[in-house]
Amino acid sequence: MNNNSRRRELGNRIFKRHRNLWVYMLFGFIAALINTVVFMIMHAVPHTVLVIDNTVAFIVSNLASFWFNHKAVFVDNVDHEHKLWQKLLSFFTYRILSLLPDTLLMWLGLSLLHWPAFWVKVIDQVLVGIFNYLTTKSVFQKKEKSTMAKLKQRVRENKRKQP
Repeated sequence: MNNNSRRRELGNRIFKRHRNLWVYMLFGFIAALINTVVFMIMHAVPHTVLVIDNTVAFIVSNLASFWFNHKAVFVDNVDHEHKLWQKLLSFFTYRILSLLPDTLLMWLGLSLLHWPAFWVKVIDQVLVGIFNYLTTKSVFQKKEKSTMAKLKQRVRENKRKQP
């Protein structure tokens, strides 16, 4: 096996192992783009309030994000125990928790630091996106009961992979 084949194989293993993260980053970028565009449009309207601009952007982008995560991101090890409305409720509960620092960061950047709205929103989306990945993963993926259960699952997966 030559070096290119080894690198390709290593790349495939890394992608497969962290598939959800890579796909989440792609769709998370799209959701952050939606959030930023909606915010910038709302913020450009004279006499609107920062909190309202940010909340409308939050709602629109998170509806899209829920759909992306449900349909495209978390497709392996899916939680089938909970109904769609239960996942939606959990998803938005976590996301409302992220709306607080989101709005605080926007207020701090725009009102106190007087930075450009676009750059404040970009920084905000990166920081909030990290928190959102961790919480979203817990909504869509099946939760293992214990470390031992996780270990047994990995052993089963490795046995299936062996010829």
